[in-house]
Amino acid sequence: MNNKFFLFLFLIVLIGCNNKKEVSFGALNFTTEKETNKPLVVINVPKAVKQTKVSETINNTIKEKIISLLIFDDDITVDNIDDAISSLNDEFLSVKEKLPGDATRWEVTINGEVVYETDKIITIDLETYEFTGGAHGYESSILLNFDAVKGTLLSNEELIASKEEFYNLAELKFRTQEKIPANVPINDTGFMFEEEVFTLPSNIGYTKKGLKLLYNTYEVGSYADGQIEVLLPYKEVNNMLVVKGKEQE
Repeated sequence: MNNKFFLFLFLIVLIGCNNKKEVSFGALNFTTEKETNKPLVVINVPKAVKQTKVSETINNTIKEKIISLLIFDDDITVDNIDDAISSLNDEFLSVKEKLPGDATRWEVTINGEVVYETDKIITIDLETYEFTGGAHGYESSILLNFDAVKGTLLSNEELIASKEEFYNLAELKFRTQEKIPANVPINDTGFMFEEEVFTLPSNIGYTKKGLKLLYNTYEVGSYADGQIEVLLPYKEVNNMLVVKGKEQE
């Protein structure tokens, strides 16, 4: 009897250990702040530090996003951030050579944060700013949702279980927030949805307060509209999600 009891306790402890979150985060930092003859690149993003599949997926995904923001020549292939920064510098020097009086220092800033984390879902928000000349720079956000069990990057479609119900709720919330009556076209107040049809944004992610729908500048509006965020409280949307969210402190 005693042996069976201790075996049972051992199995409970073992299961608990196996279910324990296998991801912890440090920071990945780059800067060219002191290299004034080069573009200003500032990168401060989370870095998963444990050797797991989840960590590998998170780190590789963030690296790929960073590289894509730094590369301006589609014909160039690089696989690390240092080479991507060198490529950006080459582009800047090329412009500076052609327009020596007009080539204001370029800038790419990427700040990342783990905005939601449970034993099932990890969401990372990358806030970016790019300036490569012109009247103003461009700010954008990238929401990345990771399956903390399988170690995969989740698409927006994989987050939603009841797609039609979710779509209808999202449009209702958008119209209510932006004061667009239900009986008028979605672009009636100046938005630019294609073919006058409401669409979900490219970026959807879990946050501590609810599920965020984030439209980046120019996605459905003008530069003056900036980013548009719609927050769906978990109590209203959980029945439509594959993984239920919960409010966090």
